[in-house]
Amino acid sequence: MKKEKVKCGIYLPKEIYAELYRRQLPEDFSFLVACLLEEFFKRTDVNISREEMPTKAEQREYLKRKLKEFFSQTGQSAEPPKPPVQEKTELTYVQERPKDVFESAKPKPVKEEPPPPPEEGLDDILKRIESFW
Repeated sequence: MKKEKVKCGIYLPKEIYAELYRRQLPEDFSFLVACLLEEFFKRTDVNISREEMPTKAEQREYLKRKLKEFFSQTGQSAEPPKPPVQEKTELTYVQERPKDVFESAKPKPVKEEPPPPPEEGLDDILKRIESFW
């Protein structure tokens, strides 16, 4: 059975937006949100009553409480996990001379080799070719 889809706009904090692109998930974002919401609705009885909670602050506090309940059921924290802190290690760089660079005090003269003597067989071949004419 095919589920009908409806478009919904979401505003994200810049940090989450940047993380979404860093992890290369922008095309899967709507799928992830839909799955998370579906699971959230299955496991909680979330229902905002405007009469009981007229302000956005009250509504957000209620949702935060429900999120904490939801994550406690799965053994997770409602707070996003913080990235591990890497210890700073001091590195000292020793600049070594590249092995493929050679320096010499005096440049050596280049020996010129005399051209190789012409092959004797080549003259014979040329004479044979000329004889065909």
